[in-house]
Amino acid sequence: MEITVIEPKSYCAGVTNAINIALKAKEDYPNRDIFVLGKLVHNQLVINFLNEHGIKTLYQPQKTYEQLINTVPSQSILIFTAHGHDKKLEEYALQRSIMILDTTCPKVKHNLDLIEQELRNGHQVIYIGHKSHPETEAALSLGDNVILYDVKFGINYSKVTDDSPLVINQTTLNIIDIQNNFEDIKTHVPNARIIEEICNTTRLRQEAVIALPDDVDLIIVVGDIYSSNTKRLHEIATMSHPDTLSVMVSELHELNFEMLKDKKHIAIASGASTPIFAIEEIVNYLHRIKEQ
Repeated sequence: MEITVIEPKSYCAGVTNAINIALKAKEDYPNRDIFVLGKLVHNQLVINFLNEHGIKTLYQPQKTYEQLINTVPSQSILIFTAHGHDKKLEEYALQRSIMILDTTCPKVKHNLDLIEQELRNGHQVIYIGHKSHPETEAALSLGDNVILYDVKFGINYSKVTDDSPLVINQTTLNIIDIQNNFEDIKTHVPNARIIEEICNTTRLRQEAVIALPDDVDLIIVVGDIYSSNTKRLHEIATMSHPDTLSVMVSELHELNFEMLKDKKHIAIASGASTPIFAIEEIVNYLHRIKEQ
């Protein structure tokens, strides 16, 4: 059995930065309660790790972020996630005497700054993303002239009144599908200015999966079901290698071990918020099988 571990693997720089900020906060303020508003990154293993270190995650889909902030005692520390957020939430937390820390990924922050600049210059912005994703919600919070191009449902072009709007996107999208989105926008808004802003780490992982040789007979994508970049990686695997079995798991125990039988070349890819131990556990298991 040949085993290929796709690089890059495990955490991207943005995820590493967010986790380090959270852990440093606990080190610097050991006697304060520390909360994360939403999921710091989209991986339950990471959330469990943070909880073990006394860093609590505030995540209840049925409640608004404002309602969740209301549950945070004053003088606590509130951490905003790597995906970006509505700046009004910072003001709301500060009004309640809550100390805030921002772990927004630098790439996401760059995109949000670009959007704000376009809005100041009087332009509209078409934002391509998944409606419920926090990165998309952060972008839409910047103003009414940020118009969503939903990856699943498209856009209402009657809202686009700017002859040359800026087109920008969620950083974790599928590099194949987004080209179709761009073509559709260009058909309806020929002068639209398109800036493809897919994160380089996301792109490298997707391109590496696309480049896998045809003799690969199983692709294992390791990551959380709620991780956008991991789900897109699995989509890419299925699209680029339609005759190859592709599965997505968060940990070794989720693997269907029967599918490993008679496999001659297995590739392992991972999302940008996947802990290295989850990847190594699967790789080590495959090596044990290989040596039997």
